[in-house]
Amino acid sequence: MADAAAASSAPASVRLRRLPEMTVAFFAAAATDAELSERMSFADTVVHVHFTDLDGDAAATVYLDRDPIGAELGAVGAAEVQLWAPAAAYLDLFTGREALPIAILRGAVQYKGPVRKFLRVVPILQSFDFGMFRDPTEPPAASVA
Repeated sequence: MADAAAASSAPASVRLRRLPEMTVAFFAAAATDAELSERMSFADTVVHVHFTDLDGDAAATVYLDRDPIGAELGAVGAAEVQLWAPAAAYLDLFTGREALPIAILRGAVQYKGPVRKFLRVVPILQSFDFGMFRDPTEPPAASVA
């Protein structure tokens, strides 16, 4: 978590490169809130989040098929839902500058699989702490995800 906190105060280009690790740290932290983790697990799916403009296997696997929820670096195993987008698009989602359904409609985020299973629990994410993704010099946005 210290690495994720350090990344939030880093320049935007560094934060974008660290986004897969920060995504894993975010969902790991979210898993520690028993009530919210249980609610997120109602999605009953696994999601691969692919960062299309980063080098290597830039992805995170988010386990929303268990309680507590979890995440790990890389596209691990099979996932029912796949998301593809540049890191900046995900950063816009995490910082509340854009909502995931709108990003999908605009074509900024591509998907495969039953994305509605993930979308139905996305509003629950609004109660999680997205501070690690924000530039400390900018005010928080009004809504998230």
